[in-house]
Amino acid sequence: MTYQLLSLPESISDITPPFIEGAILASNLATKPLDPEEWLAIVAPEAGKELVTLVTEQINRQHNLIQRSEYLLSDVLTEGDFNEQFADFAEGFMMVWPTVEEQWQSVTVVDGTLRMLQALLTTLMLAIDEEQTQQQMIAAGLTNPPSLADLVGQVDLMISEVAMAADEAMLGNKSQSVNPFKDIGRNDLCPCESGKKFKQCCGKNS
Repeated sequence: MTYQLLSLPESISDITPPFIEGAILASNLATKPLDPEEWLAIVAPEAGKELVTLVTEQINRQHNLIQRSEYLLSDVLTEGDFNEQFADFAEGFMMVWPTVEEQWQSVTVVDGTLRMLQALLTTLMLAIDEEQTQQQMIAAGLTNPPSLADLVGQVDLMISEVAMAADEAMLGNKSQSVNPFKDIGRNDLCPCESGKKFKQCCGKNS
């Protein structure tokens, strides 16, 4: 089964699947273990256990794809107008990002990663409100600010690079992260839905 946006429960009416997908990506860029319930309380205050379970599974699926460099927004945001969905996605990301940003401020990252992170954040801001973001750049002294079209083609690379750096920071923190696969037998089908056994897929190195 191919990776898809979450189908939200009917009780959740004020956010969209691309919005929650963006929020999930922000949580996957955490440098320390982050409980989904912590940020879901901000994004969807009415979220019940059902949504927490769905989101937790999607976090793991998305993370597995990113680790394999197979997470492509052009493949994920396929329902309707890409720019509209990307704007929703970006808004979801920015709802969770302040929580994750605090973690990034406590780790040391190389300049290249910081530039890639800044490029990703700029791309997402342009997706939400291109004109206002460009005006802010000009006010900050940038004479020729980029457009969304200039950057969006590189967004998959940005996500991949920043996520890799977040994973390295997570390992460097030596934090006791929750193992999402603890209830899965090595001969069970892998939860990333690749169709392979867990031991031949995401559990290969565990």
